[in-house]
Amino acid sequence: MPDFTPVIVNPYPQNYAGEAIEEFEYVTPLVLRREVNAVKMRGGRDDADYIVGADYKVRFRFAGESAKRTITVPRGMLTDLASVPRLAQSIVSRVGPHLEASIVHDFLYVAWQDMAGGTARKTDWNFADELMRIAMHAAAVDLDQIVTIHVAVRTFGWPVYKRINAPPRYFKFW
Repeated sequence: MPDFTPVIVNPYPQNYAGEAIEEFEYVTPLVLRREVNAVKMRGGRDDADYIVGADYKVRFRFAGESAKRTITVPRGMLTDLASVPRLAQSIVSRVGPHLEASIVHDFLYVAWQDMAGGTARKTDWNFADELMRIAMHAAAVDLDQIVTIHVAVRTFGWPVYKRINAPPRYFKFW
């Protein structure tokens, strides 16, 4: 089955300037699939172990706003689960209570590439990292893990965020 690019609804707030994120909630369950053909499609790289098996939605609002915003991670997104370098996996596992937040974060790190006119903007990177921090709190991740993960993405994330990820980023299994 071929790779494809879903229609991406812009998940980034316009002109994000560090507004507080409130009332974060996981709206749908995270469904993951292991598709052997998708893993093979990545040319042997070990960064595409799973596929998001159904649209995955989270919702939040910014302080001072009444309307909630929804982010939808599209089904078919290839994922390595939590993107933890092998050297750090003894400190932070690829799976755990932070996994749902990690999947949303990974989507926010690549979504700009699949939107018309998308560019790697530092404001969107900042939003992705802050949303992950808030999402980990909502998932009751231990505070030491939240701090460790958040410091890591703030320290090392910008080069990863702005890197062009060659397709395929999505795999159609239906």
